[in-house]
Amino acid sequence: MFRQFKILLTVAWIVTTVSLGTVSLAAQPLTLVPQPVQVEKKEGKFTLTPETKIIAGKGTETEARLLAERIRPSTGLPVTISEGSSGKPENQIILRLDSTAADAKAIPGSYTLSVTTEGVVISAPTPTGVFYGTQTLLQLMPPHVFSAVKVGHVDWVIPCVEITDAPSFGWRGMHLDTARHFFPKAFVKKYIDLMAQMKMNRFHWHIVDSEGWRLEIKKYPKLTQITEDSPAWYSSEDPTDKSRPAKFQYGWFHGGGYYSQEDVKEIVAYAAERHIDVMPEIEFPAHMMAALTAYPGFGTTGKVPTIRSNHSPDLINIDEKSLNFLRDILDETMSLFPFEFIHFGGDEAPKWQWEQSEYVQKRMKELGIKAEEDRHSPPGKDGKPKIVKAEQALQAWLFNEMARHVAKQGKRPVGWEEIMHGNNVETLTKSAVVMPWLSMNSGVKAANSGFDVLVCTTFPFYLDSYQTSDPSDNWTLYGGPWTLAHIYNYEFFPKSLKPENRHHILGAQGQSWSELMIKPENVEYQVFPRAAAIAEILWTPKEKRDYDQFSRRLVGQANRWRVYGVNYRALLPLPSISWTPGEIKTEFSSLESDVTSQIKKAGKYSVTFRFMAGGHGLDIQSVELLENGKSVSADKHDGFAGAQLRNNEYSLKLDKYNSRAKYILRVVIKGSGGTDSKGEIVLE
Repeated sequence: MFRQFKILLTVAWIVTTVSLGTVSLAAQPLTLVPQPVQVEKKEGKFTLTPETKIIAGKGTETEARLLAERIRPSTGLPVTISEGSSGKPENQIILRLDSTAADAKAIPGSYTLSVTTEGVVISAPTPTGVFYGTQTLLQLMPPHVFSAVKVGHVDWVIPCVEITDAPSFGWRGMHLDTARHFFPKAFVKKYIDLMAQMKMNRFHWHIVDSEGWRLEIKKYPKLTQITEDSPAWYSSEDPTDKSRPAKFQYGWFHGGGYYSQEDVKEIVAYAAERHIDVMPEIEFPAHMMAALTAYPGFGTTGKVPTIRSNHSPDLINIDEKSLNFLRDILDETMSLFPFEFIHFGGDEAPKWQWEQSEYVQKRMKELGIKAEEDRHSPPGKDGKPKIVKAEQALQAWLFNEMARHVAKQGKRPVGWEEIMHGNNVETLTKSAVVMPWLSMNSGVKAANSGFDVLVCTTFPFYLDSYQTSDPSDNWTLYGGPWTLAHIYNYEFFPKSLKPENRHHILGAQGQSWSELMIKPENVEYQVFPRAAAIAEILWTPKEKRDYDQFSRRLVGQANRWRVYGVNYRALLPLPSISWTPGEIKTEFSSLESDVTSQIKKAGKYSVTFRFMAGGHGLDIQSVELLENGKSVSADKHDGFAGAQLRNNEYSLKLDKYNSRAKYILRVVIKGSGGTDSKGEIVLE
């Protein structure tokens, strides 16, 4: 069904392009993702011709080259580049830096874009803004501009518009785990390209873990050699094999390769040209099975790890030689990644090896680290305060030690939320950036304590999760479903976050853990289209966002992905009815929508409820189809559309189709709740 729907979307786009000659371009919907802050559509169009050239103002040379390299292959046009300045855009695409363009004081990335019948002008205070303007310009073109080969029979026209735009958050990121399963350099670049097309600017590269160390460290060559003889992936991990649920081989080494330092430099430079910073993650004190198998002398036990599990119990030791091992690795890593932020991991670190180590216990006493009452959590059931073990505080000490080391090179450390658990929030260096993944409550606690926060909570930002409740879609590791709607309606500023601390929420990112993503196409299926929702909620102001409108614009974005060769998960059908808080007020309420355009023949139709946000959800009584005001089909049973869906699918049967009739879909719901909920109803 979903693949068929993708084909329908393609046909719909073709119909639209064929009719461009007779329908006003100003009347055609724009499919920009993310939605710009201000868009004014005008009459008319600008057409690319063999004489069209790009004028690159000083400081925009790279942006001009990238734009030309995107346009030339698909159009077959020469699109020459001239440096300098130009007045009127006479068959030109002018790129220029202008400190007065857009809002120079806004988060970096603001720009203005003007398309007239004569040409195009993109102005911005920074080259970053110019680049984002070019990405919007490409989205205004036919989607075939994203083809790598020349496409015939396409009118290369751009609708006339005036756009003023700027991002809402400074950190608009995506994460990729290339440690569990290795992905080729070409795919990492493609991933970066897809981010750039949606104006995302931070790439979190999870490059080492227990199952594979993918970063060449010249001083310690065994790190990348230890997994060489292991298979790249195991058959049980294949998510496309429907004969059984996919299962990750936790703790088993995965071969497939690693990135040389020259590879890393190439990828980092590639990202930089597209205004994306790359943050590497070097995991410690846990998730170090590969590292401690290669160099067991740096582990707490001094022995090769033998326990293979998700939560590796093997921890780095805290003696000076082990600390220098980490410092050496961080030094080589920092030489490859110029970005200010570097990730230290810090999650899922069982402490029992530290508890049992005589050396570690002695060292903690020397450092004055001891168990103490938990001052941040309520007492236990016995009424007594909980005790934070000394080993918990030792993790903050280790984090701070490495933070001091990287600070010498102007770097800031980032860690998963475990770095602040217990009383660590009191001792953790204030330069630390916290990434809450278990709960946004930790993010609020961190922000209210003065720490910067990058939101990446499992719900809804872990993209290795179900995208639908369909049981046949067994691509998940973390459960769900976490849908487009869940992401789009996410609230970054809960009431418990003090208003004066909102600035500590730097932004957010989508997480792409690869335990059950064995190939690049698996990553694309899980990440897209949900990455588009992440991009929009981080760019577009909340008051400008509309999920129904986003769903329709996403059809155009999907066409661009199709041309670019992305294995995105086919879009769900657009909703027939949407409900919002406050619409359900009476004891029994009804929602109605004209669905004449969707009823084309006799037969069976299904109605599905999608819950997006709110408290109780909807108690559903019945669904019926009206033909010229008369009920011709009904399904009456109690259903519920909330965080947990129950009996939320309804069936209708139309025995005879009347091509001249008006068809209405009516949904009857009980007034016993749901007044604070939001969702949509789909007829298909």
